[in-house]
Amino acid sequence: MSREAEEDERSLNRRIDSLRRERDSVRRLLEQASLNGVRESVERLNKRLDRLDSELSGENEF
Repeated sequence: MSREAEEDERSLNRRIDSLRRERDSVRRLLEQASLNGVRESVERLNKRLDRLDSELSGENEF
């Protein structure tokens, strides 16, 4: 293999490695965003359950 072909192959391998790192980074960001959405949903549900519990126990009058 010629020197130029070896350099092209190394360059291609570096680019592939870079794309893999970018993909992994995007994957982590998407997972974090998904977890944030789940956390917000759980917080809303907890607030709703607290309100319902208060209403059922008679703490809040209609």
